[in-house]
Amino acid sequence: VPDGLDDLDAAIVEPLAVALHGTRRTDIRLGDTVAVVGAGPIGLLTLQCARAAGAGRVYVVEPVADRGALALELGADQVFNPMEEDVATALADATGGLGPDVVFECAGIAPTIQHAVDYVRRGGAVTLIGLASEQATIDPGTWLSKEITFVSAVAYAHREFAIAADLIASGRIQVRPLHTHTAALSDISDAFSLLNEDRRQIKILVDPRR
Repeated sequence: VPDGLDDLDAAIVEPLAVALHGTRRTDIRLGDTVAVVGAGPIGLLTLQCARAAGAGRVYVVEPVADRGALALELGADQVFNPMEEDVATALADATGGLGPDVVFECAGIAPTIQHAVDYVRRGGAVTLIGLASEQATIDPGTWLSKEITFVSAVAYAHREFAIAADLIASGRIQVRPLHTHTAALSDISDAFSLLNEDRRQIKILVDPRR
């Protein structure tokens, strides 16, 4: 951890390394359009990594209004709510009828894997970062006919952990807005309950010194 990086910032190095790994495994070219599915901690960090990697426009798909607002604050060009609109159509309209060049699936929900395929342009790439806990149903015909490149990304490489720390220390990636609550170690059960019940929560820091 670089000198000068405080505990709150350092606590986000690991999830940033996950987002960074997914971004580095994906062929993002300067000016590409990107969609990020899910504005949880990993999605919000992936949004920023995609920007840093040269994405021209970044769209976020997120049903929770507060998380969508934070995505805009952190650099998203537009947020689409899948509960209120047809996201595939909205993304196509936003990209001249083509769809995004790259879609990052960061929600970790089985149905959104196929949704990501529906969103991406023909010849585009879908990168799976979120880990769904159940099996997903996919449409092989769509995957084949759209000639989609599929990339999976698990955890991070050792070097990426160090890069993530440097990105935070340099201010290129903003992590403070992701910190929404701090809990003592003795209150960790309540902290998990809060995280599950309040969708506005992003990252809860557990401070054993409290």
